[in-house]
Amino acid sequence: MDHIFELQGSWKGGLSGEGKIQTENLTTEVSIPTSMGGGEKGTNPDELLLSSSAACYFMTIGLYLERNHIPFEDIKISSKLKVSGNGKLHVESIHHYPVIYLAEEPDEEMTERIHSIAHRAEEGCMITRAIKGNVNVVVEPAIKKV
Repeated sequence: MDHIFELQGSWKGGLSGEGKIQTENLTTEVSIPTSMGGGEKGTNPDELLLSSSAACYFMTIGLYLERNHIPFEDIKISSKLKVSGNGKLHVESIHHYPVIYLAEEPDEEMTERIHSIAHRAEEGCMITRAIKGNVNVVVEPAIKKV
């Protein structure tokens, strides 16, 4: 089954220009960040790519934990995207730092299972698969008791 997602957008100006994108569930202004010479009047493609990658990853890890009957209370994530300025700008890497919160302190076996699932979820995320070969995606999970 195919799934089609649509976006409408507009852009005015050059480097310091601004635009707007709209999907079924998202409307936001876009611009080039000031760190890259832009006007930073909205989010930017780098933040959108990072958001897509992080959201896909934490949804996938939640699904994988559920499928493996591992009860968890919450998943929080911190993620970073690195753009390399060598020659043409290139998204070099995305690092995800998920924290899986459990109701009880896990034993060593459970800790290993969760770490394994956290790494498999990165490989199972369709956004990661879409950028594989171009962007290095790294996962460094942690487990905490609520």
